[in-house]
Amino acid sequence: MRIFKFLSTKKTTPKKTETECKDIIDDYELLKKETEKLQRENNAWQKDFNKIISFRNTAKEMEKLNKIEEAISIYLQSIEYGESSSNLNINNYAHDINRVIILYSKTKQQEILKKFIENNIDLYPDFQETKKWAVRLSKLNSDNTIKFKPDNQIEIKPKKIGETTLGKRLDEFKKSMPEFNFYFDLPTGQDTITYNYNVPFEYFSKLRELRDAFDTIKSLAKIAENEGDYTKAIKAYEKLIIEEYEGPEPYERLIIIYSKLKMKEKEKEAIERAITFFTELKEKQKNYVLNLAEKYKMTDKALEYINGDKKIFYYGGAFELYNPQSSRLKKWNDRLLKFK
Repeated sequence: MRIFKFLSTKKTTPKKTETECKDIIDDYELLKKETEKLQRENNAWQKDFNKIISFRNTAKEMEKLNKIEEAISIYLQSIEYGESSSNLNINNYAHDINRVIILYSKTKQQEILKKFIENNIDLYPDFQETKKWAVRLSKLNSDNTIKFKPDNQIEIKPKKIGETTLGKRLDEFKKSMPEFNFYFDLPTGQDTITYNYNVPFEYFSKLRELRDAFDTIKSLAKIAENEGDYTKAIKAYEKLIIEEYEGPEPYERLIIIYSKLKMKEKEKEAIERAITFFTELKEKQKNYVLNLAEKYKMTDKALEYINGDKKIFYYGGAFELYNPQSSRLKKWNDRLLKFK
């Protein structure tokens, strides 16, 4: 009988002490206060941001009516409102700054534009758009004269043995991201933009961070070129190539610079190097996407793009998985024929 009595005995939950109960109530009250604070801050941000959107929409209407000065004035009001708000930051009104830059340029208000860009560079030195503003400013200040013409032999420092290039690091990170599946499981009627591709935002943030190093070098190169310091510009563009940058900018700018300097052999060499690099890159990308496509039984879709001379992008257009470079390669090959 004792055994059955033991088995039938109900387990009792230990009573919480008065201190434990008080702690739970305190935690709840703290969480409630923090939640309410966040809600107030979010409501305040939304109210201020709605004001920015209202300014922006009005300015856009003025642009459509070709009332450019009125549009500029309203964009400036939007920027001023954003800067005075404790709830907003540069990301919320950068669009308006860029529109003012474009409209000042369109109406040829060069001196005002220079001061406007200088002011924003001073105010937002760490903002991602600042590099572009600095390049634009250097172009405005350029007098199109060659101040530093390079010698035939420019010393270019190679990477140290075993040192990983920026391009390799970027490529390795791309391959660590969730694999592109060619939308093989895309539901009927859904487009690729709204497709839930399940890539955490942190990946795109890190991608932007890695690209920023290249953007810095590109900005320095372009500013040097605009200032007529072709020696410095060439070194910076060569630095991009050494770091295995996969964009066309350093190759195209070197071809143009050497053409301006009438350094024919260097121009020819730059063209040949560009053709070789992008022909090999195209083949490497082609093999990669076809292997991916085969894995997801999407080879026909991949070949449709490849044979149609179309680019293939990662989810959200984050980066190119395949670029045929056809028009660019044709242009360079045609240019190379002039040297024969």
